[in-house]
Amino acid sequence: MQTKSFLRMALVATLALGLSVSAQAQLKGVLNKAKKAAKEKAEKVVDQAINKSTNNAATTINARADEQNSGSSTENKQRPASVSSGPESPKIMSLPQAYNDYDEAGKYINEVAWGLRKTSLAEAKALANKLNARAKWIVETLEAAEKGSVKIEAEQKFDMKKELSNWDYFYGILRNIMNLLAPVQFQKDSRGLFYYQGSPMLMCGMHIAGNAASQEGVSGRNKSLLFTHKDNKSFFCSASLEPIFAEEDDIRVARLDLNMAENIAAMIQGYPIEWCRSTKRGVMQDEYDIVLQKALTYSTTLKAAIAGNSLSNLDFKPMPKAGSMNASLKSKALSVQKAKNKSCVDVVIVSNSWEVKKNSLGVPIRRIVYGYSISTTKHGKMATRVSWSEEYQGGSYGALRAYGVGAESFYVK
Repeated sequence: MQTKSFLRMALVATLALGLSVSAQAQLKGVLNKAKKAAKEKAEKVVDQAINKSTNNAATTINARADEQNSGSSTENKQRPASVSSGPESPKIMSLPQAYNDYDEAGKYINEVAWGLRKTSLAEAKALANKLNARAKWIVETLEAAEKGSVKIEAEQKFDMKKELSNWDYFYGILRNIMNLLAPVQFQKDSRGLFYYQGSPMLMCGMHIAGNAASQEGVSGRNKSLLFTHKDNKSFFCSASLEPIFAEEDDIRVARLDLNMAENIAAMIQGYPIEWCRSTKRGVMQDEYDIVLQKALTYSTTLKAAIAGNSLSNLDFKPMPKAGSMNASLKSKALSVQKAKNKSCVDVVIVSNSWEVKKNSLGVPIRRIVYGYSISTTKHGKMATRVSWSEEYQGGSYGALRAYGVGAESFYVK
């Protein structure tokens, strides 16, 4: 009995032990699976965290890069652009700065300006286009630099201002030429239109002493050539605006100055006038407008005078009437006048008495009579207003001598 009970207990223990071993094995398997699953899940979480961190870092880096690029773009937009070389710089502007008519640049600029007498209109326009394109670009570039939209180095800015100064110097010479040829006083009415009063006295063949360029083609002439527009007619005239006949050499010189005036008119139009209006003040704003008006008036009038040059224009007037002094002084005055002018053939003294000039103390200085010198010309006799004088020598007067020549002259019958 005791043996059976022991065997039964042993069997139960063995079974229990088997069951325990099997359960442990199963449990170990379950644990291993759980550990594996947990490990895989943990590794997955870590990978996700790493990926998320990497993505965030990449996003941050890209964002910073975008910010940097955006900042760089903004900086590029705000940074002033470098100035270009601009249009071609003509020699007038590229020379050293001109300060007067006798330095290197001044001489050259004068040669070009006065050389317009012999320059074609096409050449003048081509030069003006180059000069004004360069000047306009410089002005606009300097204005942009002041606003900070372009960057100009100090040396380059100095050169650009020098070029603009030479450009202005050249156009100033054109202004001076027209003032010399056409000393007409223009005015502007309430509508902004320019006009002058009376009959203008316009001149051909003018030049400047010491300025070789201005003398080319007209030097050697001992007379001035005048023309005007009077009574709705343009013609060559004397200083008293009386019609004269222009000879072949006169017409040659007239054509040179006509060409120069037409060239100046073409060159002054456009940007020079625009620049003058925008940079000058008061009446100076009209300075180049007036130069243009002078050039146009001059060329229009001279062209008509050349076309209408004819002996039929001459107006022969009666001989001047002699005064009471003529009888006593005529022979002396004629002798004096012939010594001065070989073409003189007669004189007429129109004064009725002496005109006595005195100093501030009332002491006589000289006495004067007035009259006309009658000279022969190719187309008839011409009377020219003159005067004669005798100097006071203390108690008496000296010999008669030529005193002065007036502006008046005209043909006589």
